Amino acid sequence: MKKIILTGSSSGFGLQAVKTLAAKGHTVYATMRNINGSNAATASELKQWAADNNAHVEVIELDVASNESVKNAVAEIAKHSGGIVDVLINNAGVSYLGTGETLSIEQTEMLYQINTIGPERTMKAVLPYMHKQKAGLIINVTSVQTRHFIPILSTYNGTKAALDAVSVGYHYELKSSGIDVVTIQPGAYQTTDITTKSIKADNADVEKYYGTDTLNFQEALLKFFEPTTDSRDPQEVADAMLALVEMPAGQRPLFTVVGGGPQTANFEKVNELIKEIADITWGVLPQAYGLA
Repeated sequence: MKKIILTGSSSGFGLQAVKTLAAKGHTVYATMRNINGSNAATASELKQWAADNNAHVEVIELDVASNESVKNAVAEIAKHSGGIVDVLINNAGVSYLGTGETLSIEQTEMLYQINTIGPERTMKAVLPYMHKQKAGLIINVTSVQTRHFIPILSTYNGTKAALDAVSVGYHYELKSSGIDVVTIQPGAYQTTDITTKSIKADNADVEKYYGTDTLNFQEALLKFFEPTTDSRDPQEVADAMLALVEMPAGQRPLFTVVGGGPQTANFEKVNELIKEIADITWGVLPQAYGLA
């Protein structure tokens, strides 16, 4: 059974993944912010669920946007785990649906800090343990928006595309060290908190300068994210995480699209091309300079 660190465990994909992974016998370090504040009730409920189901879950305070918080959390987890970190799942994230201009630069920085830099921060914190083990798995939750740059999600798209690119680099850099780095690219799951926890723009008044084409698209996108009886079940994403965790090392796919909808085949084609180009470059470049 694996010892797993999962960020963003207070709701959405993360909360379901904690229960899915722990129910299969894995030890899950469910990390989230404000376990004694805004997330106190969730933390308490998760602990009770673990006790009721004889599951191995530890709730740990961790803010991916803070160097000190990540350092302290990973050190605490290492004490609990005997220094073993088998899996890191970077699930924590924040969304924004709206025109990019409505965000202040501070809010744009926050989005990148949480969605892009945060996962690199946690990766750097756990990699020393994985190097010592000569084994490990890092799963970065990105988005199908890394292949589908639709308007009204412009800044969010950028944060997830950056994480996707980072993940490709780490995938190749670490594979000979016995560490798998892969991504999950979820589609739209309306029953999660993507809209309810979306940040509120500081500069919303600038929308008065925009045409009806942009505003109509924004309204339609917001309606698209309203839950219906036909909305996909976010359990699909938790199940994809479990499948990757239990897959043999070295055999995990770099990209996993989940809930991509009617464009799934196109997303997967793009993923195949990116992987093909990266594979060729990885093999050819050292040969070109007599290093292989």
